[in-house]
Amino acid sequence: MSGMDVAWLSADAGVVEAAMAEERRSERPRWLPNRRQLLVHVNTCLLIWYLAIVLLTVGVRVDTAQDGTVRVADVVTLAGAAIVLAIWLAGTVLLRRWAARPPSARARLADWRRTLTALANGFESRPTQGAPFASLITTGGRPLASGGHGRAPGSRVTAYPRYVAPGAEFGILRGGPGRSGDHWHYLSVTLPAPLPHLVLDATANDHPLESDLPTGVDRSQLIRLEGGFDEHFRVYSPVEYRTGALYVLTPDVMAALIDHASDFDVEILDDRLVIFRPGPADFDDPATWQTVGALLAEVVPRIVRKAERFYDERVPGQETPRLLARLEAEREHPELPWIEPVPRIGPDGRRLALRDGWSATKAVVGAVGWLALLVLLYPVPGVFAFAGLMSIVDGR
Repeated sequence: MSGMDVAWLSADAGVVEAAMAEERRSERPRWLPNRRQLLVHVNTCLLIWYLAIVLLTVGVRVDTAQDGTVRVADVVTLAGAAIVLAIWLAGTVLLRRWAARPPSARARLADWRRTLTALANGFESRPTQGAPFASLITTGGRPLASGGHGRAPGSRVTAYPRYVAPGAEFGILRGGPGRSGDHWHYLSVTLPAPLPHLVLDATANDHPLESDLPTGVDRSQLIRLEGGFDEHFRVYSPVEYRTGALYVLTPDVMAALIDHASDFDVEILDDRLVIFRPGPADFDDPATWQTVGALLAEVVPRIVRKAERFYDERVPGQETPRLLARLEAEREHPELPWIEPVPRIGPDGRRLALRDGWSATKAVVGAVGWLALLVLLYPVPGVFAFAGLMSIVDGR
């Protein structure tokens, strides 16, 4: 795959509409909030706060300045506020009806263009709730399924847009082990066999004072490579598996990474290759598709070939290369069909040592901040409104 076919992104609207009528596909999932729904929430919060301010203002005036006496001016104020509230409620009903309408023709056309572009390149649009794979950006490096209490790792992750083909997918992830609002532009590919855990932290997308990785990696696992590669990537590998990292990062692989993925972080976890960078991506832009195409054409095949040939001789039963093991088995037992054993990685090479304290702190701060915002938007004005109403009701 030398490049992506992006003709649908600029095709005539009538041609796009006719093609989608045949496909009968819809890209945007119902569970993903849109701008109209967010506007409804903002309107509801403002309405509650308006009611709270009016009732609290009149209630405090009755309780303090007027010694519990309700005067004509208070009744006029409440009547005027009631008229405004009635008009506002009517507008809210209309706003909710508008928000429930299908997307605009322009938004629908953009969705169709992206969907057809994906199909033209062998991918399908499949948005999902929950992490589609384990990695630093979805589960903090932990397995998808975990025991214990609470939510499983990656359960808060959503992927939209998400384009899927056999053994590969790309799109935008939201959520993950960091803040709930984090976005990641990613490409994920299934490898033919597992490799030792490897993380390449691109220097081009670092934050001013820290790496952009959602989970920190113990710096004792940092390895140095020649040829200026360290200027582009910080490479982390399990201490006992540094030769495995060197096996993967041969000069041709490093050159491809520098040329086509210098602003992406890279992770190899078990039989999964994940290439990612922070922030959203514009899939209405042909350049975004061509970037993914370059990664699939120039970077992925080189790492796939490394996975095909790698074997971990530390694992019992894997001391002999697979080809030699097959020849020996066929020589000793020619009557039996050869069944290639499932390749494995030793325990010391499966996972890097992670420093997720700061990531956990950010997640906790984000959760507390979100909870505080919800309390400020809904319960707090509700309490104020109730207190103001009670002051007015108790007045004479």
